[in-house]
Amino acid sequence: MRAAAVIAMPRLLTFRRPRSGWTRARTWACMLSLLWAMPSLAANGSAPAADFRSGELIVRYVDGADAVAAKALRTNLGMSTRRRLLDGQAELLTLPSITDVPSALSLLRADPAVRYAEPNYLRRPMAAIPNDPLFDQQWGLLNTGQANFVAGGPAGTPGGDLQLTQAWDSTGTGVPDRTGTGKITVAIVDDGFELTHPDLAANFIAGYDFQNNDADPSPDSSSDSHGTSVAGALGAIGNNGVGVAGAIWNVRLMPLKFGFDAASEVDALEYARLHGAQIVNASFGGPSYSQAEHDEIEKLGQAGILFVAAAGNEDSNTDFAGAFYPANYRLPNILAVAATNRQDDIASFSCFGPTTVDVAAPGLQIVTTTVGGAYTTSPGISGTSFAAPYTAGIAALLLDYLPGIDLAELRARLIASADVGLDPNAPVSLRVAGGRVNAAHALSIAAQPALVIAPIVSGSYGNPSVPIYRPVTAADGNSGVLTPGTHTSLHVVVQNLWQSASGISGTLTARGGGVTVTSSAQTFGNLDQGQQAAADFAIEVAPGSGHQYVVFSLALSADGGAYSVTRHFTLAVAALDNGVAASQTIGTDLYDDFQTWVFQVPPNSAALDVITTAASDIDILVSQGAPAQYDITLAAASGAKDAVYFASVPDAQRGTAKDGNEHVHIDHPAAGPVFVTVVNFDRAVNASYTLTATATPGSGGGGGGGSIAPLVLLVLFGAVSWRAGVARTMRRARD
Repeated sequence: MRAAAVIAMPRLLTFRRPRSGWTRARTWACMLSLLWAMPSLAANGSAPAADFRSGELIVRYVDGADAVAAKALRTNLGMSTRRRLLDGQAELLTLPSITDVPSALSLLRADPAVRYAEPNYLRRPMAAIPNDPLFDQQWGLLNTGQANFVAGGPAGTPGGDLQLTQAWDSTGTGVPDRTGTGKITVAIVDDGFELTHPDLAANFIAGYDFQNNDADPSPDSSSDSHGTSVAGALGAIGNNGVGVAGAIWNVRLMPLKFGFDAASEVDALEYARLHGAQIVNASFGGPSYSQAEHDEIEKLGQAGILFVAAAGNEDSNTDFAGAFYPANYRLPNILAVAATNRQDDIASFSCFGPTTVDVAAPGLQIVTTTVGGAYTTSPGISGTSFAAPYTAGIAALLLDYLPGIDLAELRARLIASADVGLDPNAPVSLRVAGGRVNAAHALSIAAQPALVIAPIVSGSYGNPSVPIYRPVTAADGNSGVLTPGTHTSLHVVVQNLWQSASGISGTLTARGGGVTVTSSAQTFGNLDQGQQAAADFAIEVAPGSGHQYVVFSLALSADGGAYSVTRHFTLAVAALDNGVAASQTIGTDLYDDFQTWVFQVPPNSAALDVITTAASDIDILVSQGAPAQYDITLAAASGAKDAVYFASVPDAQRGTAKDGNEHVHIDHPAAGPVFVTVVNFDRAVNASYTLTATATPGSGGGGGGGSIAPLVLLVLFGAVSWRAGVARTMRRARD
């Protein structure tokens, strides 16, 4: 809350109390006009936040006060009645923007018809703090600014948490009365579970091991600790004087062990569907599009089951990469979750996407349960693997305490109630559709529309069942990479996830990249739950050079202004001129390790050469027609079992030398756009590189054969040793 500005009342301003109602009102109006004309003096120094609601105050009139005079008084002071209190003897007044609470109080308290006037004081619920001894280290549940586990690392930002202490306490008395009734069943599909862990045992119900085909989903070895840690984040028993607290304390945890492959996963999901699960947690993923996996998750949705999926740990924008499944299937029952850090930003390792990732939750340095009856104390454990179960636990709270809500409302509540984020320079809502999950708000938010930007299918990667999704489509066909010095239009689709909305309009603005939106507000009409509508916005891209990101913000309003929200998406401005080297810096912030450029291949070109030079390890993916879909584990250690270097466009060419000097040669390239994705593989900070695309004139037609063999759909390469063995396709979403 901002500190209230204070208008100083000059000591020399004196007056006598007026005698009649009309005279009194006229005199106060004159006095207030003098007061408003004086300069506003801001509070000096670091004034404490106001303990009252700005722009409002409560007034009670004396018994028998002249109602006409009272009405004239507030009208002449520019105030309006918002609510009547105490059987009409008192009112909640709204102040005009040109005054503030302290100065208005001074005027009203001087009036003989006013019994008392006071601010609309705020009341804060007491927080339900469990007695678990490690709770003070669980910053994701209550962020008080705890010190970083890493020496010299930044401390947390107070309030950058899931607001669970408020959610657990419905009355504000400090008593945790909303922590789960044990009626909700959440299936966790993972590597194994310590069923006897003292913080989990009472919540586990019968499950199954689809890796070994038996009824015991316990870990095969101590290294299989992931499932136990995920279970603790979701449903560790709170306030029991032991270890940690989960997002929900009393819940039915269904442990389903699988072999991190699609077949055993589908079996596990079917078991969950047939045995009463209402929510499924999936803290895993991979770059391969599995139709069987897609179809089984779709069946879960048909059964009303929410599927909470980790967004991935590859530090990429899945609005463009789009290669982490199951999170990236566009199914209405999937809730994709990114990870936040202690400062309430998207964590450096987390995948994100303002149209493809729904929400975010804490996922860095998480203290939770692990095998051996132990806990992941300092330095904790990190990954979107833990952001997902925190969110799944909160979803379970909603089902438990909001009986009758269906799948659509459950998902919409989590998105619509999410916080923008506390960092004004890097708000969470710029990188996920909703923001950081807020459990207390999700439980209390009133039914309303929930408008989001829906990604658009803009083609497929050689296989019609594997669609390409983009935040928007551009009339110039450049698939989200804008060309300097051009005019085009953006086709934007809006979807309503919850209550019906009428008279929807949207205003698009752009920040960065020399882009100007020339369209005025556009209408999207009326939308019922689940419906979509589209509008086109004209833009101008100023001439320039280099790679730049453009943040687009779509301000939406509906129901006569009663509902409003702003959603975002990001596009790049980057074009290569034939034979002209472009100099660029990559790795300028946490979210700048992949940069995609566009180059227009002239007709009848004999060859295309794309060359980079850099001091650090820069890789490139060159694809024709659409940007490459990729899933790349950056800076992976040699031999790391989870290391992946993946691209799914069949005609993509790759340059993956162990330095920054790459060269991709394509004979007889097809005329039209070619996209070059530059990968900051070693995650160097502010790394400089040059990029040159040269088309050699010729008389041949389009082709695509290159001197570097094209990537085959769904082929995986070791991230450091490119000729190493195949990496596992289903892997834990760990940091």
